[in-house]
Amino acid sequence: MRASSWRWALVASLALNLLLLGVIGTWWWRSDSRSSGPSALAEAVATLPEPDRTALGHLLDQRRAEADALWKELRQLRTASNEALSADPYDPAKAAAGLAAMRDKFKELRDVVEGTALEIMPKLPAEQRRKMLERRSALWRL
Repeated sequence: MRASSWRWALVASLALNLLLLGVIGTWWWRSDSRSSGPSALAEAVATLPEPDRTALGHLLDQRRAEADALWKELRQLRTASNEALSADPYDPAKAAAGLAAMRDKFKELRDVVEGTALEIMPKLPAEQRRKMLERRSALWRL
């Protein structure tokens, strides 16, 4: 394969991976599990004695606001990436940059969610951690 063919293959591969990520993310975002009440972390925090319950409740509220802002930015980046991928004339560098920006923003979102879970976990008794993890997507929702 020539070098230009490899570049197109890379761009196509990145686009396909991002499409798959978008489909999975959209399904997850719109699924009933996202909107069906409090998250597993929120339920676990609600069972804690004071002052941990209040402190961690405030932490969850703060991190939920961060996550919501990141989701909004991620949706905007997806729109920009879709425009770059469907533009005529097609600019491979712009399309690749759009996909990379989405990947980086998604990593930021994961860092917030996982960091919050890791901050709360030490305060929970082992049985509470087990119950929380039995719920689907427990570590993906604030």
